[in-house]
Amino acid sequence: MPKISIIIPIYNTEKYLRKCLDSIIAQSYTDFEAILVDDGSTDKSGEICDEYAKKDLRFKVIHKQNEGVVKARVTAFEYSNGDLITFVDSDDYVETSYLEKLTRPILIEDADMVSCDYCHKYEDGRVFYPKSKISGTFVGDEIKTFINNHYFFDPIVQDFGMTQFLCTKMIKREFVKDAIIKGDGLWYGEDQVSVFYLLFHCKKLVLLDDRLYYYMRYSSSFQASDRYDKSLWNSIITMLERCMQINKENLGYEQFRQRTWYYIHSTLHFKMSHGLSLQSFKHDLSEMRRSSFMNMFFKPWYISFKRRGNSSIKEEIKYLLLKFKFFSILYLLVHKE
Repeated sequence: MPKISIIIPIYNTEKYLRKCLDSIIAQSYTDFEAILVDDGSTDKSGEICDEYAKKDLRFKVIHKQNEGVVKARVTAFEYSNGDLITFVDSDDYVETSYLEKLTRPILIEDADMVSCDYCHKYEDGRVFYPKSKISGTFVGDEIKTFINNHYFFDPIVQDFGMTQFLCTKMIKREFVKDAIIKGDGLWYGEDQVSVFYLLFHCKKLVLLDDRLYYYMRYSSSFQASDRYDKSLWNSIITMLERCMQINKENLGYEQFRQRTWYYIHSTLHFKMSHGLSLQSFKHDLSEMRRSSFMNMFFKPWYISFKRRGNSSIKEEIKYLLLKFKFFSILYLLVHKE
């Protein structure tokens, strides 16, 4: 049986860390090492890591200065010796069968990467189940077909055609390090770049419909996607540019445009929800439109919106307003929503 390395970057998650680590101890697949990277935590996270390492020799702890999730993952990978690698965030937790079910297709079908589904869980106990994504086995050119038809934007689920987190994945060791490094320097979207890179290098992909990962939504925890920051656009654009560089065959071009618009549309609403004035709104959009990537995105006259109902008409209007830099009208339109 292959040994699994579970990589868990940790930064100031003392309130949630025990639940995460207890879910690892409870795994039905027991031949694993859990590498806990205390990435410069200033709370008691490091002490909790040491506590678990003392009572279970499968837990290994690395204490280091804070450098971000990508460098924490690389550090853990260099320290690991598993044949297979998976990732868990320190404020999430997993089903007891997480390792077993993700490993099975690798043992039986010689898959290079296996991905499961997930759900959102809130502090009050509510659970949100995103629409189930495509499942099945994809080999060789079938992976390219999947990318071309479903990856960036699947009209059935109105989202990515597969889960974008490195968490939820079991990956053969030889593919992992280069994939992680592809996300270096990003504070948003690093996982998306890494997963996309993996799709172009794996020869066999298995997508499971099992919901084995609980992505926790804590009101007091930091959610990068829930805040507006002036560096958000730079990180999004860099992430999209890296995906374009990986995608040398230009697969899923229209989907890629759909996904780009999704980020633009979402960020417009982030701006409004954080109370940006018309002047700040116009300034931020002007800066965004100056980027060579966005100029390329808006170069075609039209984008085909694959949304349902009247929402697609509204998005077409927003697209044209942004394309032709009618920022004041766009501000009023988004503000009313």
